[in-house]
Amino acid sequence: MKNKTIAGVAQSIADVVAVEAVAPAVRRRLAPEDREHLIVQKAIAFFANHGFEASTRDLAKELEITQSLLYRYFPTKDALVERVYEEIFVRRWNPEWEEWLADRSMPLGDRLKKYLQDYARFILRSEWVRIFMFAGLTRGGINQKYLSRLRERHFKVIAREMRHSFSIPDPANAQEEEDELELVWAMHSSVFYIGVRKWVYEQPVPKNLDRAIAFRVDAFLGGTPAVLKESRSDRA
Repeated sequence: MKNKTIAGVAQSIADVVAVEAVAPAVRRRLAPEDREHLIVQKAIAFFANHGFEASTRDLAKELEITQSLLYRYFPTKDALVERVYEEIFVRRWNPEWEEWLADRSMPLGDRLKKYLQDYARFILRSEWVRIFMFAGLTRGGINQKYLSRLRERHFKVIAREMRHSFSIPDPANAQEEEDELELVWAMHSSVFYIGVRKWVYEQPVPKNLDRAIAFRVDAFLGGTPAVLKESRSDRA
Protein backbone atom coordinates (compact mmCIF):
# COMPACT_ATOMS: atom_id res chain seq x y z
CA MET A 1 0.00 0.00 0.00
CA LYS A 2 2.84 2.31 0.97
CA ASN A 3 4.62 1.58 -2.30
CA LYS A 4 1.45 2.39 -4.23
CA THR A 5 1.17 5.72 -2.41
CA ILE A 6 4.76 6.60 -3.20
CA ALA A 7 4.23 5.58 -6.79
CA GLY A 8 1.12 7.73 -6.96
CA VAL A 9 2.95 10.77 -5.60
CA ALA A 10 5.79 10.21 -8.03
CA GLN A 11 3.34 10.02 -10.91
CA SER A 12 1.64 13.25 -9.78
CA ILE A 13 4.98 15.04 -9.66
CA ALA A 14 5.82 13.71 -13.10
CA ASP A 15 2.47 14.95 -14.41
CA VAL A 16 3.09 18.45 -12.99
CA VAL A 17 6.55 18.59 -14.51
CA ALA A 18 5.15 17.48 -17.85
CA VAL A 19 2.44 20.16 -17.75
CA GLU A 20 4.96 22.87 -16.83
CA ALA A 21 7.20 21.77 -19.68
CA VAL A 22 4.33 21.98 -22.15
CA ALA A 23 2.80 25.19 -20.78
CA PRO A 24 5.25 27.65 -22.40
CA ALA A 25 4.62 26.09 -25.79
CA VAL A 26 0.88 26.39 -25.26
CA ARG A 27 1.20 30.05 -24.29
CA ARG A 28 3.10 30.75 -27.50
CA ARG A 29 0.24 29.54 -29.68
CA LEU A 30 -1.26 32.82 -30.86
CA ALA A 31 -4.16 33.60 -33.11
CA PRO A 32 -2.93 34.66 -36.59
CA GLU A 33 -3.91 38.31 -36.08
CA ASP A 34 -2.16 38.39 -32.70
CA ARG A 35 0.94 36.78 -34.19
CA GLU A 36 1.01 39.33 -37.00
CA HIS A 37 0.64 42.20 -34.53
CA LEU A 38 3.49 40.80 -32.44
CA ILE A 39 5.72 40.48 -35.49
CA VAL A 40 5.05 44.07 -36.56
CA GLN A 41 5.67 45.52 -33.09
CA LYS A 42 8.86 43.52 -32.72
CA ALA A 43 9.96 44.55 -36.21
CA ILE A 44 9.49 48.22 -35.33
CA ALA A 45 11.79 47.89 -32.31
CA PHE A 46 14.21 45.68 -34.27
CA PHE A 47 14.61 48.05 -37.23
CA ALA A 48 14.80 51.06 -34.91
CA ASN A 49 17.77 49.45 -33.15
CA HIS A 50 19.55 47.77 -36.06
CA GLY A 51 18.42 49.57 -39.22
CA PHE A 52 16.84 48.12 -42.34
CA GLU A 53 20.00 46.30 -43.38
CA ALA A 54 19.49 43.84 -40.51
CA SER A 55 18.32 40.40 -41.62
CA THR A 56 14.90 38.86 -41.18
CA ARG A 57 16.72 35.78 -39.89
CA ASP A 58 17.88 37.77 -36.86
CA LEU A 59 14.40 39.21 -36.43
CA ALA A 60 12.94 35.69 -36.43
CA LYS A 61 15.42 34.72 -33.71
CA GLU A 62 14.28 37.61 -31.54
CA LEU A 63 10.68 36.54 -32.08
CA GLU A 64 11.62 32.93 -31.29
CA ILE A 65 9.97 31.73 -34.48
CA THR A 66 11.31 30.21 -37.67
CA GLN A 67 12.08 32.37 -40.66
CA SER A 68 9.59 30.33 -42.68
CA LEU A 69 6.84 31.26 -40.21
CA LEU A 70 7.81 34.92 -40.51
CA TYR A 71 7.54 34.65 -44.30
CA ARG A 72 4.12 33.07 -43.95
CA TYR A 73 2.89 36.44 -42.66
CA PHE A 74 5.20 38.65 -44.73
CA PRO A 75 6.41 36.90 -47.92
CA THR A 76 9.26 39.39 -48.42
CA LYS A 77 11.29 41.79 -46.35
CA ASP A 78 9.87 44.64 -48.43
CA ALA A 79 6.35 43.59 -47.43
CA LEU A 80 7.32 43.72 -43.77
CA VAL A 81 9.00 47.13 -44.17
CA GLU A 82 5.88 48.45 -45.89
CA ARG A 83 3.77 47.22 -42.97
CA VAL A 84 6.12 48.96 -40.53
CA TYR A 85 5.70 52.16 -42.55
CA GLU A 86 1.91 51.86 -42.35
CA GLU A 87 2.03 51.30 -38.61
CA ILE A 88 4.49 54.07 -37.76
CA PHE A 89 3.80 56.79 -40.30
CA VAL A 90 0.23 56.33 -41.55
CA ARG A 91 -1.95 54.81 -38.84
CA ARG A 92 -0.75 57.29 -36.22
CA TRP A 93 -1.37 60.29 -38.48
CA ASN A 94 -3.96 62.61 -36.96
CA PRO A 95 -6.43 63.83 -39.64
CA GLU A 96 -7.39 66.75 -37.38
CA TRP A 97 -4.04 68.43 -38.03
CA GLU A 98 -5.19 69.71 -41.41
CA GLU A 99 -8.40 71.03 -39.86
CA TRP A 100 -6.53 72.86 -37.11
CA LEU A 101 -4.16 74.51 -39.58
CA ALA A 102 -7.01 75.73 -41.79
CA ASP A 103 -9.28 76.98 -38.97
CA ARG A 104 -9.30 80.76 -39.44
CA SER A 105 -11.39 81.28 -36.31
CA MET A 106 -8.06 81.07 -34.44
CA PRO A 107 -4.97 83.27 -34.90
CA LEU A 108 -2.35 81.56 -37.03
CA GLY A 109 0.17 81.49 -34.20
CA ASP A 110 -2.24 79.61 -31.94
CA ARG A 111 -3.03 77.16 -34.74
CA LEU A 112 0.62 76.43 -35.40
CA LYS A 113 1.38 75.91 -31.72
CA LYS A 114 -1.57 73.58 -31.24
CA TYR A 115 -0.63 71.58 -34.34
CA LEU A 116 3.11 71.36 -33.70
CA GLN A 117 2.75 70.52 -30.03
CA ASP A 118 0.49 67.61 -30.91
CA TYR A 119 2.59 66.61 -33.93
CA ALA A 120 5.68 66.54 -31.72
CA ARG A 121 4.05 63.95 -29.49
CA PHE A 122 3.45 61.86 -32.60
CA ILE A 123 7.01 61.94 -33.95
CA LEU A 124 9.26 62.51 -30.93
CA ARG A 125 9.58 58.86 -30.01
CA SER A 126 12.71 56.80 -30.20
CA GLU A 127 11.40 54.27 -32.73
CA TRP A 128 9.86 56.97 -34.97
CA VAL A 129 13.00 59.11 -35.14
CA ARG A 130 15.44 56.23 -35.56
CA ILE A 131 13.37 54.42 -38.19
CA PHE A 132 12.98 57.67 -40.13
CA MET A 133 16.75 58.24 -40.03
CA PHE A 134 17.58 54.66 -41.05
CA ALA A 135 14.99 54.83 -43.82
CA GLY A 136 16.65 57.93 -45.22
CA LEU A 137 19.92 56.02 -45.54
CA THR A 138 18.68 52.74 -46.99
CA ARG A 139 14.94 52.95 -47.70
CA GLY A 140 14.44 56.34 -49.29
CA GLY A 141 10.98 55.46 -50.56
CA ILE A 142 9.58 55.55 -47.03
CA ASN A 143 10.85 59.07 -46.41
CA GLN A 144 9.80 60.29 -49.83
CA LYS A 145 6.22 59.10 -49.38
CA TYR A 146 5.96 60.59 -45.92
CA LEU A 147 7.59 63.92 -46.78
CA SER A 148 5.47 64.27 -49.91
CA ARG A 149 2.38 63.83 -47.75
CA LEU A 150 3.69 66.35 -45.23
CA ARG A 151 4.48 68.88 -47.95
CA GLU A 152 1.06 68.66 -49.61
CA ARG A 153 -1.12 68.45 -46.49
CA HIS A 154 0.78 70.63 -44.04
CA PHE A 155 3.54 72.78 -45.53
CA LYS A 156 1.41 74.19 -48.33
CA VAL A 157 -1.47 74.86 -45.94
CA ILE A 158 0.83 76.69 -43.52
CA ALA A 159 2.24 78.79 -46.37
CA ARG A 160 -1.26 79.62 -47.63
CA GLU A 161 -2.52 80.57 -44.18
CA MET A 162 0.56 82.70 -43.54
CA ARG A 163 -0.05 84.63 -46.77
CA HIS A 164 -3.65 85.17 -45.74
CA SER A 165 -2.85 86.26 -42.17
CA PHE A 166 -0.05 88.67 -43.12
CA SER A 167 -1.34 89.89 -46.52
CA ILE A 168 1.63 88.43 -48.36
CA PRO A 169 1.30 88.35 -52.16
CA ASP A 170 0.84 84.89 -53.64
CA PRO A 171 3.94 83.38 -55.25
CA ALA A 172 4.24 84.50 -58.85
CA ASN A 173 6.39 81.59 -59.97
CA ALA A 174 7.87 78.26 -58.91
CA GLN A 175 10.91 79.92 -57.33
CA GLU A 176 8.80 82.07 -55.01
CA GLU A 177 6.72 79.06 -54.02
CA GLU A 178 9.89 77.13 -53.26
CA ASP A 179 11.21 80.05 -51.19
CA GLU A 180 8.22 80.09 -48.84
CA LEU A 181 8.02 76.31 -48.55
CA GLU A 182 11.71 76.18 -47.63
CA LEU A 183 11.08 78.58 -44.76
CA VAL A 184 8.12 76.52 -43.57
CA TRP A 185 10.19 73.35 -43.83
CA ALA A 186 13.04 74.90 -41.81
CA MET A 187 10.70 75.80 -38.96
CA HIS A 188 8.91 72.46 -39.06
CA SER A 189 12.08 70.36 -39.18
CA SER A 190 13.48 72.17 -36.14
CA VAL A 191 10.87 70.28 -34.10
CA PHE A 192 11.95 66.94 -35.57
CA TYR A 193 15.57 67.84 -34.83
CA ILE A 194 14.77 67.80 -31.11
CA GLY A 195 14.21 64.06 -31.49
CA VAL A 196 17.43 63.64 -33.47
CA ARG A 197 19.37 65.36 -30.70
CA LYS A 198 17.87 63.05 -28.09
CA TRP A 199 17.76 59.63 -29.76
CA VAL A 200 20.56 59.87 -32.33
CA TYR A 201 23.12 62.27 -30.83
CA GLU A 202 22.10 61.54 -27.20
CA GLN A 203 22.25 65.24 -26.35
CA PRO A 204 20.10 67.20 -23.87
CA VAL A 205 16.80 68.55 -25.18
CA PRO A 206 14.34 71.13 -23.81
CA LYS A 207 12.48 69.89 -20.74
CA ASN A 208 9.43 72.00 -21.58
CA LEU A 209 8.64 70.91 -25.12
CA ASP A 210 5.52 73.05 -25.52
CA ARG A 211 7.49 76.16 -24.55
CA ALA A 212 10.28 75.32 -26.99
CA ILE A 213 7.76 74.88 -29.81
CA ALA A 214 5.96 78.12 -28.93
CA PHE A 215 9.27 80.00 -29.22
CA ARG A 216 9.91 78.46 -32.63
CA VAL A 217 6.48 79.49 -33.88
CA ASP A 218 6.87 83.05 -32.56
CA ALA A 219 10.31 83.36 -34.15
CA PHE A 220 8.97 82.00 -37.45
CA LEU A 221 6.01 84.38 -37.61
CA GLY A 222 8.11 87.25 -36.29
CA GLY A 223 10.48 87.09 -39.24
CA THR A 224 9.28 84.98 -42.16
CA PRO A 225 6.30 87.12 -43.26
CA ALA A 226 8.50 90.24 -43.36
CA VAL A 227 11.14 88.43 -45.40
CA LEU A 228 8.59 87.18 -47.92
CA LYS A 229 6.91 90.57 -48.23
CA GLU A 230 10.25 92.24 -48.84
CA SER A 231 11.29 89.67 -51.43
CA ARG A 232 8.05 90.20 -53.37
CA SER A 233 7.86 93.97 -53.07
CA ASP A 234 10.28 94.64 -55.91
CA ARG A 235 8.57 92.57 -58.57
CA ALA A 236 8.98 94.06 -62.01
